[in-house]
Amino acid sequence: MARKSKSAEPSEARRIHCEKHGVTAGCIICRHLCEAKGLGFWSIKPDATGPAQAWCEECDGVLDEDRGWTDRGDALADWRLYCTKCYTKTLKRHRRRGWDSGGSPD
Repeated sequence: MARKSKSAEPSEARRIHCEKHGVTAGCIICRHLCEAKGLGFWSIKPDATGPAQAWCEECDGVLDEDRGWTDRGDALADWRLYCTKCYTKTLKRHRRRGWDSGGSPD
């Protein structure tokens, strides 16, 4: 099922400054992926409408129940902004379950 992506800066990805990697595109990731390892996750590739995004299976369960991102899902995810390189490194500790299109719920 395609789901509406977490709202983010439209058009060009937000640029951030990382202490380790300098200025890169910002990526959005749920706190569970930041704090743990070995979790399954879903992600959206960056495009013209927003940044790369990733969330764990627990967040995905709420996303499915609510048929899109809601205040409840956002509170559970407790989104973090990461630079592109930190995002990629963090996701290597986990198992990708699939790619999400970021579209509207079916």
